[in-house]
Amino acid sequence: MRILKRAGIVLAILVVARVAAAFVWPTINDVQTGATPQYADLQPQRFTDRQDRVFTAALETAEALGWEVTSQNPDAGEIRAVATTRVFRFKDDVIVTVGREDAGTVVNVRSCSRIGKGDLGANARRIRLFQAALAERL
Repeated sequence: MRILKRAGIVLAILVVARVAAAFVWPTINDVQTGATPQYADLQPQRFTDRQDRVFTAALETAEALGWEVTSQNPDAGEIRAVATTRVFRFKDDVIVTVGREDAGTVVNVRSCSRIGKGDLGANARRIRLFQAALAERL
């Protein structure tokens, strides 16, 4: 009887925690700079550096963050990587695109969870961390 009561309490706590989380983070698992209304603050980064220099810095940043770079194409300006979450070891896909825009270079990032409907803000945090590290590197 005690075990059932404790299990019920734990279940109730988990349900309340999930409902509370829904108020803090939107229930999405795919975030892209400049394209996700729930995270309007996440915009593409713009640099005055040449595209090849920004691409190299973006690649180095992805590797420094511990992402597993699965492919890179400097000509197309695309880096594909897998980021693994610390606690549950979930695999999330990340795509970084580096392109020319006017007299400078623009960097877009997309981070998408492979499973689940909500990421508790993990993809947005990952993009913010990448953008801060890239800006510091350049």
